[in-house]
Amino acid sequence: MNTETFLQAQLARPLTHRVTTLYASGEVKTHDTRSLGAAENFAKGESRKIGRDLIDRATGKTVHVVAVMVDVLEVA
Repeated sequence: MNTETFLQAQLARPLTHRVTTLYASGEVKTHDTRSLGAAENFAKGESRKIGRDLIDRATGKTVHVVAVMVDVLEVA
């Protein structure tokens, strides 16, 4: 299997899990993944930010992370 075939096969897999990050301002950001392991790995990185004041890259404003959750998406 060559690299192109492998990448096409990976991209064809459905998104199965969503990591949701909640901010004190009420803003919500999500990140969809193709496996539980990937979702847990991303959530671990996000959970390190809980309770910290950070600068939002998109707006430049200070944000405060409140919670991080991993949810299962409906697969059709």
